[in-house]
Amino acid sequence: MARDEKGQGSVLIVATNRDDRRVLFDTLDGQNFDAIYTAKDLQQALAFLNQDPDIDVVLIEFVGPAREAVAFCTQMKGDERLARVPVIGLLPAETAERHWDWSRMPPGVIDWLRSPVDGAEALARIRQALSVARGGGTNSDAAVKSAASDRYQFAFEGSLDELVISDPKTGRIVEVNPVFLQRSGFPLAQVVGQPLDMISKSHTREQRVELNARLTREGSVRYRCQKPRADGSSYPVEVVSRLAVRAGKLVHFTIMRDLGELGRLQQSLGLLAEAIEVGAGDEGVKQVVRLLVDWLELDYVTLVSARPDQPTEVQPITLYQRVSMPGDAPDPLKQPTLREVLDGSSVIHLSEAWKRVERDAFLGFTRFEAFVGLPLRDERRTVLGALLLGRRTALPESTTIVDTLRVAAGRLALELELRRSRDQGKAKALQDALTGLPNRLLFNDRLETTINEAHRTGEMFAVLFVDLDRFKNINDSLGHSVGDQVLDAVSRRLRSSIRASDTVARYAGDEFTLILRHIVQRDDVMRIAEKIVRVMEVPLTLDDGSELHITASIGISFYPDDATTAERLLKHADVAMYSAKGMGRNNFQTYVAVPEESHQQRIALETKLRVAERNNELRVYYQPQVDSFSEDIIGMEALIRWEHPELGMISPGFFIPLAEETGLIVSIGEWVLRVACADTKRWQTRFNLPLRVSVNLSALQIKQPNLVEIVRNVVDETGIDPTLLDLEVTESISVKSIPNLMETLQSLRDLGCRISIDDFGTGQSSLDYIRRFPADKIKIDQVFVRNIGVDPDDEAIVRATIDMAHSLKLGVVAEGVEIEEHFNFLRDHGCEELQGYLFCRPLAPVSFENMLAEREKLFGGNGQDLLSH
Repeated sequence: MARDEKGQGSVLIVATNRDDRRVLFDTLDGQNFDAIYTAKDLQQALAFLNQDPDIDVVLIEFVGPAREAVAFCTQMKGDERLARVPVIGLLPAETAERHWDWSRMPPGVIDWLRSPVDGAEALARIRQALSVARGGGTNSDAAVKSAASDRYQFAFEGSLDELVISDPKTGRIVEVNPVFLQRSGFPLAQVVGQPLDMISKSHTREQRVELNARLTREGSVRYRCQKPRADGSSYPVEVVSRLAVRAGKLVHFTIMRDLGELGRLQQSLGLLAEAIEVGAGDEGVKQVVRLLVDWLELDYVTLVSARPDQPTEVQPITLYQRVSMPGDAPDPLKQPTLREVLDGSSVIHLSEAWKRVERDAFLGFTRFEAFVGLPLRDERRTVLGALLLGRRTALPESTTIVDTLRVAAGRLALELELRRSRDQGKAKALQDALTGLPNRLLFNDRLETTINEAHRTGEMFAVLFVDLDRFKNINDSLGHSVGDQVLDAVSRRLRSSIRASDTVARYAGDEFTLILRHIVQRDDVMRIAEKIVRVMEVPLTLDDGSELHITASIGISFYPDDATTAERLLKHADVAMYSAKGMGRNNFQTYVAVPEESHQQRIALETKLRVAERNNELRVYYQPQVDSFSEDIIGMEALIRWEHPELGMISPGFFIPLAEETGLIVSIGEWVLRVACADTKRWQTRFNLPLRVSVNLSALQIKQPNLVEIVRNVVDETGIDPTLLDLEVTESISVKSIPNLMETLQSLRDLGCRISIDDFGTGQSSLDYIRRFPADKIKIDQVFVRNIGVDPDDEAIVRATIDMAHSLKLGVVAEGVEIEEHFNFLRDHGCEELQGYLFCRPLAPVSFENMLAEREKLFGGNGQDLLSH
C-alpha cells in the first residue's frame, strides 16, 4: 500500500473499553497519521474491513478466553490484503493471568499493550510496528521480532538499573542483567531458578503474597525494600514490577534502583516517625530497639543505665542478640569501650570495627565489622547510660545512619531519664514525700501511657477517685500530725487492696487516685471498690494508742466507656465521687452520663457495630494457654476485638454487652467460632501441634435451637478435631433462663467438643448444680487469681476451687496470671493450665503464628518452654 511520505499510516482500534478507545484516539490524533478508525466490537471491525480500507496496523482487545479475537486474527492472516498487517493486542489485567494460554500466541500479534492504556507507550509501540512492517518484505513478522529482540537485549544488558525477568506462573527468576550480578555479588547459577522473593529481606511471607496478588490484579506494583548481597549485607532499593510480554510470552519484569543516600534518609525518617509513636516503659524501649535491628539488620544491641551512686557499675536495660553468645564470650559490659562511652565519648566504626578497637576483647571475639557506642544524656548533658550496637557486616559510610542513631539514642535517653525520675523520685518531683506514693505529675504520666496502650490493644481500665470523708475535721480538731498518720495509713491500705499491675497515687491533700488495669468486666472493679470501702472502715490505731474511725467516698470512670482522654476520665471519676458523698458517704458510685447523651452514644455505637462485621472491622486475637509444669503452649483462647477506623480499638467489655442486648452476638459469635477453628486447624497442620482453642458461647447463642448444627457445620468445614475445641459458658448461665441448657451442652459434648465453665466463682452455683453440669473443665475467674498474695480469702477460694474440680475429675484453668507469685501458687496447688500477661498478651493471628514459628525454630516442637517467664 503506497503512502504519502508525510503520513504515518492508518490505524484500526478495536476495543470495548471506552476509556482505552478515547486514550488511543486522543494520543494518535494530531500525530500525522493518515487515518484513525475505531470499532467498539469485532462485529463492527469486520464490517469495516469488508469495505476494503487501507489499514497499516490493528490494535485489538483480548478479553477473557478471547476466542472471537483469536478468530478475528486468524481471519486477517488468511486474507491476502491483511496478512502482513501487524496486530498489537490490548490485554486487561485479569485476562493475563486467569484466561490466556501464553503457549499459543494468536496469529499476527507482534506486541502487547496493557489496559488501562498508557498513551505514550502505545504511540511508541505503534510507530515501531509500522516502521518494521514497512521494511520487512514477506517476513515482516520475523523482522519485527528480530529487531525487537536486538533492541531488547541491548537495553536489558546496558541498563544501569538492576533488571530481573521471572515466570509469572512459577514465580522463579528466568534472567537477570549484569548490573544485578555485580551489585548483589551472587553468581548467575545461584540466581536463575530461585524465587523472585529473594530480592527482598524486608517482607514477611504474607506481605510477599499480597504484593504478588497486587501485581496480578493491577498489572504493576511499586515498593521499597532491603535487597540482600551475597556477603549477608543489604542495601535499600526501589522496586517496580509489572507484567510484560517478551518473545511472545507473558513475564514479570522487575526494575530495582539503588536508593543510595536519599533512600537511607527516607528510611531513617520513617524509623524516627515510628520511634516517636511507640509507648513508654519497657515495651517502648523494646520497640525502639526492634526498629533499629530491623532497619540496619543488627546482630547485637544493648542498652545500659549507669548507676548514679556508683558510676563504675552499670545496669542492663535490654539486650538483643541475633545469635546467643557462648558461655566463654567476653562480657561486653566490662570492656573499656563501654567505659569510654559512659565517659561521654561516641565510638563510631562503620567498618573494620574489631580491627580498630584493639583493647576490646568482646569486639575481638565477635569480629563485628560495624560497631557504634553512643552516650545517653539528660537535658543537663549528664550521661545516664549507653547504647551499643554491633553488626557482623560493614555499614555504608553514611552521615544519615549516624545522625539517625543519635536521634534514636536521644529518644532512649528520655526514657532513662523518666525511669530514673520514677525510681528515685528525683527532687521529689514525681513522688509524694509523706506517703511515698506517686504524686499528681507521675500519675498523670502513667494515665496517659495507659490510655495510649489501651488504644492500641483494646484494653478496658478504670480510674478511681478516693476522697476521705470529713478529713478536714481531723486536721482541725486533732492536728496535722494526726492527719499525716491517717494519710500514711490510708496509702498503705490502698496499696494492699490492688494488684501489682495497678497504680495508686496521692493526687492532692486527702484525695487519692487509682488506675485498675486489664479489666474484663465492670463487676471486677466494683468488687475492688467495695473492698476498699470495707478496708477503710477498720479502726485506725494512732501513735498514742487511741483509735480513729475513717471512711472514704469513691468515684469510678471507665475507659473507653465514659471517656478516652485523661482529663475527662478524671473529671468523670470526680463527678462520681461527689455523687457518692451525696449518697451519704462511705460508698462508691460509677459515672453516669446525662441520659440523653448516653442514649445518643448508644444508638451511634449500635449503628457502627451493625456494619462492623461487613466492613471487616472485627478481629480475632489469641491468648496462649500454657501447661503449668512444662510451661509450653498447649492452646489458646479466641478473643474478639473491634478495630474501628476512627475510634481505634474498642474494648470488648464495651461492645459485647451491646451486641448481646441487640442480638448481634449470635452472628458475631458464629463468625468468631468459624475464624478460630479455621486458624487453629491451619496452625495444627503447619506446626504439627495438637493445639486446643477455646471459644466463648453467650447465653443468647445457647438459646438458638440450631446451635449444635452450626457447631457441627463449622467442625466439618474447617476440618478441626472437635476434641480440640473448648466451648466456654459462664457459670451464671442457668437452667431457668435456658430450659434446654443441659441437653444442648450434652449434644455439643456428643459431637466431641469440650465444655468449660468460664468465670468460675463469680456466680451463685450450688455444688450439686456443678456436679450435674456437663463440663470438662473449670476456669477460675481472674478477679480471684489477681488477688493471690494480696487477699487470703481469695487464695482460699482458689484452693477450694482446684480441690473441688479435681474431686469431680474436671480440669482447671486459671486466667489473669500476671506475676510469679500467681504462677507459683497455682502450680503448687495443682492447677494444670495457666493464662495471662505473665506469659503473653492476646496476639493478632500473624503475631501468634510468628510465635509458633519461633517455637518450632528454637525448640523443634519438643514441648520446651517458648513463653518463658
